Amino acid sequence: MLPLRDAVVFPMTTRRILVGRDMSLRALEYAENHDNEIILVAQRDVTVEELQNPMLDLFSVGVAARVSNVTPFPNGCVKVVLEGVQVVDLRSILMQDGFLHVTVSPRKNAIKLDSKTPRFDEVLSRFREYAAKRNIAEGMVDAFFGMENQLNAYYGMVPFLQVSLAEKQSFLEMASLDMMSEKLLALMDVTEDNENVLVRIQQNVRQKMAQQQKEWFISEQIRQLQDELDGDNAGASEPDQLLKKIKAKNFTPVIVEKLEDEISRMRMMQPTSPEYAVSRNYVDWFLNLPYGVYTETVLNMKKVKSELDSKHFGLDKVKERIMEYVAVLKLTGTERRSPILCLVGPPGVGKTTLVESIANAMQRNFVRITLGGVRDEAEIRGHRRTYIGAMPGRFIHALRRAKCMNPIILLDEIDKMASDFRGDPASAMLEVLDPEQNHDFTDHFMEVGLDLSRVLFIATANSESEIPEALRDRLEIVRLPGYYPHEKLQIASKYLLPRICERTGVKLDEQVSFGEKIVTEVMRGWTREAGVRELERTLENVVRHRAKEIVMGKKFKPEITEKQLQEYLGAPRFLDSQLPAPGKPGVVTGLAWTSVGGEILPIECMLLSGKGQIIMTGKLGDVMKESAQIAVSLVRERLHRFGIDPAIVKKTDIHIHVPEGAVPKDGPSAGIALTLCLLSAFTRIPVAPDIAFTGEVSLTGACLAIGGLNEKALAALQAGVKTLRLPAQNKKDVDELPAPAKKGLKIYTHKHIDEIVKILFVQKKAKK
Repeated sequence: MLPLRDAVVFPMTTRRILVGRDMSLRALEYAENHDNEIILVAQRDVTVEELQNPMLDLFSVGVAARVSNVTPFPNGCVKVVLEGVQVVDLRSILMQDGFLHVTVSPRKNAIKLDSKTPRFDEVLSRFREYAAKRNIAEGMVDAFFGMENQLNAYYGMVPFLQVSLAEKQSFLEMASLDMMSEKLLALMDVTEDNENVLVRIQQNVRQKMAQQQKEWFISEQIRQLQDELDGDNAGASEPDQLLKKIKAKNFTPVIVEKLEDEISRMRMMQPTSPEYAVSRNYVDWFLNLPYGVYTETVLNMKKVKSELDSKHFGLDKVKERIMEYVAVLKLTGTERRSPILCLVGPPGVGKTTLVESIANAMQRNFVRITLGGVRDEAEIRGHRRTYIGAMPGRFIHALRRAKCMNPIILLDEIDKMASDFRGDPASAMLEVLDPEQNHDFTDHFMEVGLDLSRVLFIATANSESEIPEALRDRLEIVRLPGYYPHEKLQIASKYLLPRICERTGVKLDEQVSFGEKIVTEVMRGWTREAGVRELERTLENVVRHRAKEIVMGKKFKPEITEKQLQEYLGAPRFLDSQLPAPGKPGVVTGLAWTSVGGEILPIECMLLSGKGQIIMTGKLGDVMKESAQIAVSLVRERLHRFGIDPAIVKKTDIHIHVPEGAVPKDGPSAGIALTLCLLSAFTRIPVAPDIAFTGEVSLTGACLAIGGLNEKALAALQAGVKTLRLPAQNKKDVDELPAPAKKGLKIYTHKHIDEIVKILFVQKKAKK
């Protein structure tokens, strides 16, 4: 057998084929030595060089043929003339002696040679028309008309049709001349239709080119006449100068058309009219945009990592996510449809400087848009030109400042946007941050779409919950937890103090020196924050005092002492610990999360004779009030276990207080602490203040998961908490806590409130 890669040979036809594969050459040699008989079968995939599975790689129907002439070539190939004899079905294939041996049988449904069809004349007539338009030799067409064997004529027509290999193979497998007639007529009709469409398109293109050439010729004549009229006048008119600048820019046809219309309006105005100034300002905004200017992005992973590490300590997960982001950009080689990162964390943790580091590492132009307090939708989309003093929105201004169309734009404080009667700027941001829409962002002032798809947007926020839901859906949230004490020590020594000394002119180590103990004292006594901004201000205050002493000529040692710290900063603003005093029933340490980090939340309960009222103070929100109601029900249901009549609740007023009453408090994470606080008050069994609780509780007593565990664990560690009890669902978050938190805190997880009650109350009562 000889497998054919891009040809189909039909019975009663002759075909010349160039053969070069070693397998095929051996098959030809064998055929020449055995009656010149060979089987020809077409490959299904013409690109396959070596057949892996011949029964699957070849069509199942072929042609028995006779080798009539073999002509060798110097390059090792041979040209062979093959004469088709009859259609056969393949039964089996075997690779032997370096070529394919096959077993075949005559095709059962093969068309008989003497078959006739009434549509033969119609096919011949249609083929004559087909051939006349394609320079097919007229003698060849006449030969088909003279053939008595219709099947032979049909097989002769197929090679002249512009059809695929599979279509030609289908003719070989057909069972009747009527089917073949239908197929031939249909293929000729489709070919002619396609060629008619192509001819029509070419005519339209020629007409359009002629029209454009005519317009160019006329406009060039007008320009030449204008130059003759201007003579020695100094320069062209202002509209002409603007039009020349527009042509030099690589604007889209839509923008060019819009600006040309504006130039036409300017020609009909007096240069001194206000409308002329408005149109001139509009055109200037487009000309000052860096349209078509793109800076080359550098995506060097080592450089990005080095830049992030040089300015930020810790934040390993955040850095890892940024590295993944840069890696994807490098692999895809495109900036389109990039996710919009949103760095969420308390103030002072380095969100803005992280974005600046990304821009420096990628060598991209950086622009910051501050969204805090933005209430007007026009700040985002711009003003319509019908208003006096109309201006584009902040994003058009940002592109102008960036001097390129692919900068990194920082959307700072995206959670601080608000809405009022002037519109909803958060909704206007949806189009900007949607990769499906921002390739055609429409500013009200510009009035035409601009491509923002290659801009790299990165947002920052303090609180994820304050970002509108629809806007948050377009952002990928990356959380930045607060710094732990050991991280703040490293940040102070490696980053803050060198920067402070450089600003103040004081030489570090020579004129001022801070030991770890002193920095720790500053953190405990004068700062209480998740970030390091207040720490930097306090340390700078100390360095400024030292600068004053240097200028006044006082003698001192470089090391700052605790006594000097008190002299420079005054009395400590914060106590060493926020924990309640030990041994008091009805007092429990809870944990809270705020937009500036975690906080210790002491909860106090007092029982008074009364009528079962619940009094809540401390400016608590609705969620915490509902948690208190659930806590009362849970405690009431468990009092009998301690020998207390549950009916006493109806005769007792319960006063729940959370200190710092001026600070609003709300959230679904105080249920466990409230329940234990009430139970402690009723049983008179105190709970150690160095045990902190966080988590919600259901009416059945199940402990429910909470968020912000990193921030809460940080606050607990700083306040001196030894033990932390959490819902079991937060076990996955415990594994992600830094090593100092795991080492400094004993952390236990519980599925049900009764597990905690048993440890803190039942076992204590049994010991007594």
